Amino acid sequence: MTINIGIDIGGNHTGIGIVNENGQIIQSDILNYNNHAIEVNAIFEFINQFIHSHQEYEIQSIGVGVPGIVTGSTIHYTCNLPLGHIDVKDYMRSNIPIYLSNDVNCAAIAEYDIVDHNFYSNYALVAIGTGIGAGIIINGKLYSGISNSAGEIGHMVIEKDGLPCRCGRRGCFEQYASCTALKKMTHLDSLKEIFYLSETNEVIANVLDEYINNLAEGLANFINLFDVEMLVIGGGLSRFGEHILPKLKSKISEKICNKYTYDLNLKVAKLRNDAGIIGASLLGKYTHLEEET
Repeated sequence: MTINIGIDIGGNHTGIGIVNENGQIIQSDILNYNNHAIEVNAIFEFINQFIHSHQEYEIQSIGVGVPGIVTGSTIHYTCNLPLGHIDVKDYMRSNIPIYLSNDVNCAAIAEYDIVDHNFYSNYALVAIGTGIGAGIIINGKLYSGISNSAGEIGHMVIEKDGLPCRCGRRGCFEQYASCTALKKMTHLDSLKEIFYLSETNEVIANVLDEYINNLAEGLANFINLFDVEMLVIGGGLSRFGEHILPKLKSKISEKICNKYTYDLNLKVAKLRNDAGIIGASLLGKYTHLEEET
C-alpha cells in the first residue's frame, strides 16, 4: 500500500497527516498558532518531529501545501506567514522526495482525485475564504501555469477603479466576494451569524443577495475562460454553501456566455478540513503527471 505524508501550512495552523492510497488520513497532528506570530523554525520543527515519530511507515513522498507562490521546493511569497524566499528542503530533515504547491491546488487535487476523477476531466475548485483562489484540473492534470501561479482569480478585476486591494490593483474579485468582503458588507464578524440573520433580517438578506451577485460575476468570468465540467466551492464559505447554491447557480447561468448549451455543475466541497492534507499527500502523483506533458 502506498503511504504518503501531506502537510497543510495555513495562516492559523499547520496540519500534517499520514495518508494511504485511498485518501484516508491514518495518523495526524496539528500545530495551532493561537493568534500568536509563528516562526518558520517552529513550523518545521513540528513537521520534523512528526515525521521522526512515525518512522514505522514506509513513506513514499512528502507533499506540502502553502498559501502562496511556489516553484520547485521554494516558497517565494506567503501573505500572512514568515515563509517567503525559503527552500523547504533546507528545513526538513528527511531524504524522502518532497513536493510543494499552493494550498488551493492541494484542495482541488484532493476533491478531484478522491471524489470526482471518475466523472470529470476538466474541473476546478474555487476556495472562498479570507481571499479567493482556484485550483484547476485540465484533462485530468493539474494546471499550474508557467510560473506556478495559475488560479489567482481573487485578483481578477470585476469593478474597474473599485475598492483597493493589497495586491496593488483596484476592484479585485476578492474585495467583493471573499468571506472577508461579506463580513465587511454586513458589519458582522461571523459567517454563521450572517446566514442565521439573513433568514429574518431583510437588510442582511439584501446584502447577502448583493454578495451572491458579486460572487456570480467572478465565477461566470472564470467559467467563460475555462469551460470546466464541474466547479466546486471550497474554503470557509463551503460550510454554508448549500444555503446559497441555488441562487448562485441561477445568477451564474444568467451571466455566462454559453448559457444555451453549457450545463453548469456546481457543488460544495466534501472533504472540508481534510482536503489540504490529502491533496498535499497526492502532489507527487500530480507533479509526475505535469512532467509527462
